Amino acid sequence: MSSSSTAPLVPESALLRVAPPAEEPPLRRAEQRLRELVAEIDALDSGLEALHQELERFARAYEDSLAEPSEEVNRAERLLRRLRTLQDAIAALTRLLEQPPPSAEAPRRRSDSTSARTTPRAPTVTPPDEDEDDEAAFREEAEEDEVPSTARPALAEPEREDEASVLKRLRRRLARLLHPDLAQSDEERTRLDALMVRVNVAYEAGDRATLELIAARVGAGEPAEALTDDERLAHLERRIQVLSTAAHSLRQQRERLRATATARLHEEAQRREAEGRDYLAESRVELDEELHGLAQDVRARLRQLERAARALTLLRNKRMTTLPERAKGRKLRAFDPVLESPLVRQGVLRLERQRATPAARELARRLEDAVTQEPWQVSLTLMAFFAEAAGRPPPGLDTSDAWAERYELLRELDMPEAPTYDQALTRLPRHLELGLRVMKKEVRFGLQLREAELLAAVPLALQRADVAERGRSVLSVIGPQEQCKGCGEEVLLQHLLRTRGLDELNGMVCPLCAHTQKSYWLYSRSEGQEALLPHALRLGTVVEQGVRLAGTSVGFQLLPEEREALTAAQLRQRFVDLYLQPYGVELAPEHVRLVQGGHTLDAEAHVGRGSVTVKIAPEAGQSETQVLELLRARIERRFRPDTAR
Repeated sequence: MSSSSTAPLVPESALLRVAPPAEEPPLRRAEQRLRELVAEIDALDSGLEALHQELERFARAYEDSLAEPSEEVNRAERLLRRLRTLQDAIAALTRLLEQPPPSAEAPRRRSDSTSARTTPRAPTVTPPDEDEDDEAAFREEAEEDEVPSTARPALAEPEREDEASVLKRLRRRLARLLHPDLAQSDEERTRLDALMVRVNVAYEAGDRATLELIAARVGAGEPAEALTDDERLAHLERRIQVLSTAAHSLRQQRERLRATATARLHEEAQRREAEGRDYLAESRVELDEELHGLAQDVRARLRQLERAARALTLLRNKRMTTLPERAKGRKLRAFDPVLESPLVRQGVLRLERQRATPAARELARRLEDAVTQEPWQVSLTLMAFFAEAAGRPPPGLDTSDAWAERYELLRELDMPEAPTYDQALTRLPRHLELGLRVMKKEVRFGLQLREAELLAAVPLALQRADVAERGRSVLSVIGPQEQCKGCGEEVLLQHLLRTRGLDELNGMVCPLCAHTQKSYWLYSRSEGQEALLPHALRLGTVVEQGVRLAGTSVGFQLLPEEREALTAAQLRQRFVDLYLQPYGVELAPEHVRLVQGGHTLDAEAHVGRGSVTVKIAPEAGQSETQVLELLRARIERRFRPDTAR
């Protein structure tokens, strides 16, 4: 084989040289870049407008569906903060009271400054202000989940008009300045004709740069006949710079809008919608569950605070009674941290002595206005007033659970549109609060008027008929609940004095059938439901029928319906049952006669308004005065063994 046959084969090839594409002139590149920027700004503007409208639609749907439950959750959380503050305050007071009292042998400190340094102080706990709570909650929500305004972002002013409008505006402006009719010579007319031809050509070609440059030169008084490419390029670059800045600003606005809480929620809603789920409905369920959990937490803390207040009362009374004695049997002056605490106010023991301040009169006017629009607020105010006026709260107001039960009963009776009790606690008007107060030796927790002076507002408001009607409703639901032994119904008992004057016998009666469930005497200052009897008489839930025996007045209290149907026989039977029979006065009922208006009442006669006089028949062998004195003597010694009776 020859050597040539072993040589590697080299493929024959030829390289074709292709000339590089001609570089576009700078002016054309600038014009292309300008067109791209204008198109980009139009797209960004349209995209921002569409995004804004979509977020605005979503925000409205979110507001309609979730705004109310979200606000309920926020209010419940503020209420919980208030309750935690009270719990912390009670814990601090408890720690102070658990400290050992000062020793009686300790040397007296003459220096006021030294004494001030060594005397224990009540814990400094700032009462939570409702407005501050609202502002703090708003700040927290804004930081955690900012919901921006859905107003359209401002765009760069240079591109507010579309291109066609700008061209028309420039052409009209130049036509006013360069119209041939403005020429004062033939030479000037020829020059203006040539310029108008250039303007029309540029307008037809959409050459905005040429029109702007001509307008700039004419405005500056410079000749506009010749425009170089360099001038046009410089003008286009200036426009490109302005439009680039505008496009950058629009992109930033788009990113800020996409980063808002509204946009994030909208994105989550779209994701769930793609999965066949409803974001707003699911969020509503979640908020309702959260609100239910918060309400349970509130109820539990209310019960804890009631127990803590009772424990604080025991500890405080023990501390006040175990102070060491100084010489001559005098005890050390007691330091009472409870009275020093800003979160504990003094209760009012004698409301009838309280004068109405301007603040109380203002509250009375607000209650009168609110009774038709917000009756639940007036009901809670009346419940708080009666709870404090009673000294010891009546059975329907002695615990937070009882408050909830009786409020819900009122709501079912005549306030169907009112919020539930749990909701009402989070919406309390400013004159009400959940707080602590001291009533003599007892520390109590519960719903109360914020300031003691405001209690005087309630009697003023009760003078108005519709507020008084609300007061009657409240009084009807605060008694103990029992099954009536007369009609068998489960009822809330009404308190009254079965009789007063010679004797004073309390009674708890059924509001349905007027059956007396129990009778009892009191030998101490009235508290609880008994202390509210003056209010019951003023409001008309209890009425009194007076009887005079030998110049002495005796009262019999009845329910209004019972009084309307009262006959002479029934009134006489009450006198027999409550006086003659229990005290062993031997007097036949037929010898007791009732006289009203100068006429003796027949047994079935209706007892009218006004006092009734008891007359004893001559054949009874006793006078009215003798019967009166016998009753007085036996009432005085009713609990003493009396062999003579």
